[in-house]
Amino acid sequence: MLWVDRLIKPSPTNAPPSPGEPVRNDLAVATTVLFALILALGVRNQVYNAAQYATLNDGRMRIAYPDRWVLREQDDSGFTAVLLAGSSAYATRVEVSSRLLREGETLEQARFERSLQLASELTAYRELESVAMQVFDGAPAIVTTYGFVADPMSELGAIDLPVVVEAQDIQFVDDGWVYVISLRADATLWESAAHSFAVVRNSIRLRTPDDTGSAPEAVRGFEGVARP
Repeated sequence: MLWVDRLIKPSPTNAPPSPGEPVRNDLAVATTVLFALILALGVRNQVYNAAQYATLNDGRMRIAYPDRWVLREQDDSGFTAVLLAGSSAYATRVEVSSRLLREGETLEQARFERSLQLASELTAYRELESVAMQVFDGAPAIVTTYGFVADPMSELGAIDLPVVVEAQDIQFVDDGWVYVISLRADATLWESAAHSFAVVRNSIRLRTPDDTGSAPEAVRGFEGVARP
């Protein structure tokens, strides 16, 4: 058993560690692990925040969408970008449209017209909430949350259950143009799409009025009507 004694006894050529040396080693390991975690979080945030940009109306407006999404439709007045790798038959998406503001038209009137349009186009449309917000350098915006029922598989000739969609329209006026940014996802995936939608919201600097932290003011108007 001489070889066992040699393993457990300190080497005659090496001095035993000082009392503080194990502590220093533990601190070095902890620092390395912490650095790796911070680096991993940084890479994760870069992936989440990576974006591409679409330019509208001869460069008047520049809006971001997540880098991993696919640009399906685009012209000078708007675009649609979708997440094709989602788990729902209804692809998570952002739809952007714009038009010239009519003479004498207000943002509230434009929002009301948009609500009437959606009620006539979407099945079981329900407006849930509409609040006043701000974009860019304090420009007024109206954010409307709503839901509807979609049947994306029917367009492919397949039979499947319809999908309840949760959506949010961000509507504002800039340089004489009315912009509508519509964020849409399967209602069961709305929370998981938060990081992707934040890329869009951050590009227009969406926030509560004056960053006071107080609850946004509710906007009166269209209450929602179902289309059979």
